Amino acid sequence: MSTTSSRSHRRATALVAVLAASLALAGCAAKGADTTPSAAATAGTDAQVDKVVWGVQSPPASMDIAKGYDLATRRVSSVAFDRVLSLDNDGKLQPWIAESWSSPDPLTYVYKIRAGVKFWDGNPLTAEDVAFSLSRHLDPKLASGLFVNLGAVKSATATDATTVTVKLTQADASFPYFAALGWFVIQKKYSEAAGDELGTPSKPGMGTGPYTITSFSASEGATFERFDGYWGTKPTVKTLVFKAIQDPETARLAMLSGDLEGFFDVPLIATRQFDSTKNVVMTYVTGAYNDMLTMNVTKAPFDDPNVRLAMAHLVDRAGLVQPLFNGKATLASTIVPSAQILSVLGTDGATAFYAGLPQVPTFDVAAAKTALAASKSPNGFEVTLSVDTTQPWMSPLAQNLAENAKQIGITVNVKSVSSADWVAAVTDPKGSPLQLLALGAGTPNPGEIPPMILGEGLFNVAGYTSPSLVASLAALGAAPDVAATVPLLLPVLTPVGNDLPYVPLYDEQVALAMSPKLVWQGGYSYWSVGQMWPLSLRAAP
Repeated sequence: MSTTSSRSHRRATALVAVLAASLALAGCAAKGADTTPSAAATAGTDAQVDKVVWGVQSPPASMDIAKGYDLATRRVSSVAFDRVLSLDNDGKLQPWIAESWSSPDPLTYVYKIRAGVKFWDGNPLTAEDVAFSLSRHLDPKLASGLFVNLGAVKSATATDATTVTVKLTQADASFPYFAALGWFVIQKKYSEAAGDELGTPSKPGMGTGPYTITSFSASEGATFERFDGYWGTKPTVKTLVFKAIQDPETARLAMLSGDLEGFFDVPLIATRQFDSTKNVVMTYVTGAYNDMLTMNVTKAPFDDPNVRLAMAHLVDRAGLVQPLFNGKATLASTIVPSAQILSVLGTDGATAFYAGLPQVPTFDVAAAKTALAASKSPNGFEVTLSVDTTQPWMSPLAQNLAENAKQIGITVNVKSVSSADWVAAVTDPKGSPLQLLALGAGTPNPGEIPPMILGEGLFNVAGYTSPSLVASLAALGAAPDVAATVPLLLPVLTPVGNDLPYVPLYDEQVALAMSPKLVWQGGYSYWSVGQMWPLSLRAAP
């Protein structure tokens, strides 16, 4: 399963996700950069907070997850609707609406539903409601944005009064995370009565979460009030107000004046200003965002491995971390975002894992010149590189690459384009064989991205494949759980690291801005999108 993220610069996160629903523990980590997906725990108080105003980069599209699965919308709607499971700060699954779950075989998942949970209207939650909350997305007539993520799901049924059983058609190591990321629990009766209006301001939905929906506008934002009948830990914040603020500078000034208490996903290029602003406390954690350079191995001159090696040596990855990301990124070692590897293996395990893989070539113009001289294009060549103007890191990196390439006779023509045109250029079979990619993983499953961009993957923009790679990807895709994916990654990532169809560049961090009047109890995490995150907001001591 992959999810669609919405970041301030509107990156086409998980290119796969955008179009389909459409760390290296860095050996050269930037100074001061956090290489974990969660921040240190901070203790707050139990004092009640009357109101918190939070900024999101775009207004919620809908209160129905089927019609609003972008990250900005989920940040908002998730405060009202419980999920079946939750993610902890390390990306591990934890009980939530389901008090326990099991998988008796790779094609079956059984969830025991918690007793005593009530909807806002006082009606009890039933297993039938929980099963409906998933099975509705399987109906093509709904045109759910989650349909593409549920290709392996055959059915979801209430097998008794407290049990929901999900059947798969094939093993899917990403599916378990859907219970925390996309399985929003709603009332069947209300939803069927609302019909096509479900998720709209007049029929926003009926949930069991800690907040009820007071008002909602698809152009402005939403307001939520605490639900005192909530089954779980009661939030300390009484009223939550979300305002859509696309411009990070506007958000920063609102925080400076005290009109805003929080802002998700501050663009890294803008964090310099936030870092020095009063009334703002910044938290940085490694996200599952991976930037890379890709070369189509089926097209000249990149069908030559020496050309690809030369290009890899021309990228000054370490030298650009500070100017491009304010130092808030680490050098990537693979095409798999480091947050996923860390989630499964932990820091020590991730270090050992990366040590067994080919190392990304370092910046070395002389080595690039030597590699080019050994290629079929020793005198250089000319190529176009499109950059997305909404992703601030792309253009300066491309310009730097062009200047370095010029020293050995390669001309890189940098072309600035819109986000839509960038996506079109990346996926155009007749487009340039040299591209920059920005990918975002949707789950903690490290086997999520490789099958999408390699072999027979729908978005193999590098054209990189072989019979042995296809077999390895098939084995990876059939892994029953994330633990089983790790050894299966080695025969996939090793040839990619040697042949360089993709050159890993950066694992970007994500930035949270908060008022010093609040703390994020337990520590902020990239995986907070899979949590009932307002329960973590506390008044500062």
